[in-house]
Amino acid sequence: MVPLGPEASRHTTLGLLTKAKRFIKNLEDRDRKNSVYKDQLNREQRYLKRRLQQLEQNLSKRRSVSECSTSTVSSSISTASHSSAPSPISESDEVDVIGYTSTQSDTDDHSSVQSTSSESGMAMYTRRLTLSEMLKLRQKGVTYRPIFQKGRIPRQQD
Repeated sequence: MVPLGPEASRHTTLGLLTKAKRFIKNLEDRDRKNSVYKDQLNREQRYLKRRLQQLEQNLSKRRSVSECSTSTVSSSISTASHSSAPSPISESDEVDVIGYTSTQSDTDDHSSVQSTSSESGMAMYTRRLTLSEMLKLRQKGVTYRPIFQKGRIPRQQD
């Protein structure tokens, strides 16, 4: 005996197979959507990892420049040039320096050599200087940040 009426398809084998087929199709659709979403998340994760590496590299570059403060160099220079006591820093010691220069004319004149390398009118150059050259540049108002590659200049003991 098979029940008749609206619930008849609920109890037949064909009805059960139809429901199972819809359920499987539903699961496959969800699986496809989840797979697409998972791929999208993986791409985003790879992008974020690359971006994090770039930011870490920029941060380490900034740290290497900021670790070498100009106050340490200027106090070492002034102590070496103004005191009569022997200093561990000699005049022939060389320091790698990254120099930054910026003038109003560089910002206004876009055809100048310095402004072509930078939109902001700031130019960067690297050069090896002796301590006396560093002192002369400082007196002229040139801003620089030392980079010590072969060890740091020792701080003067008070």
